[in-house]
Amino acid sequence: MRQKHAVLALLAFVIGMSTVGATYLTITQDKRYTHTSSSNSTVSVNPTSITLYYSEIGTTFTVNVTITNANDLYVWQVGMNFNATLLEALSFEEGPFLKQNGTTLWTNGTIDNTAGIIHYHACALAGNVAGGNGDGILGTLTFRAKTYGNSTLQLTDVILLNSNLSDTEKTLVHGSAKIKIPGDISGDMRVDILDMSLISAHWYPGPPIGPLGYDSNADINEDGAVDILEVSITSAYWTGPPKGPLAP
Repeated sequence: MRQKHAVLALLAFVIGMSTVGATYLTITQDKRYTHTSSSNSTVSVNPTSITLYYSEIGTTFTVNVTITNANDLYVWQVGMNFNATLLEALSFEEGPFLKQNGTTLWTNGTIDNTAGIIHYHACALAGNVAGGNGDGILGTLTFRAKTYGNSTLQLTDVILLNSNLSDTEKTLVHGSAKIKIPGDISGDMRVDILDMSLISAHWYPGPPIGPLGYDSNADINEDGAVDILEVSITSAYWTGPPKGPLAP
């Protein structure tokens, strides 16, 4: 029940704004709108995967919380868990989706950058209006990268209500953020002989071409080739021992 507290508080305010809402509380069979849902809505972190490099530590990035196939969406609530060692959450701002249907009421949750929890934020339409349909952005979150590693961006406490204030079925698509060390082709947070082996395996265009052919993941500087430049970058960020001159 804890996850519904923010939505219930917001609904209390919405109902206070609407005589139709007050009637709905007294006569529960009263329906504001009728609607048919052909399939579940999907709430996603978008983009689902963010990749930054070691040189970008200290910079900020944003992800959107989006909805696909919304059907009469009147109220939504979303929270998120993340790795607080790697990331600092700076803000969670309302997106434009519900605003297309009328005045909205926005409830800020709290952000705990020690535990890595964005407590649920909530948004509702005000008054006797139809809910939103289709696809769009519910909210936008801003993070700061603190150090290298991998973090999930896990959606939590997600609630979708239609204009009858009934729960809407949903599918969740979580996200991730990766802050990479240049040269860490294997993704194990080290730059070592394994990464050099992958450069050799994906050497391109040669001659000769490596046995596994071109792989964009091995193309560290994204110039369309896997060659001596990748070797130089990997050597500079070698995590050792001994450490390369640019290694963290």
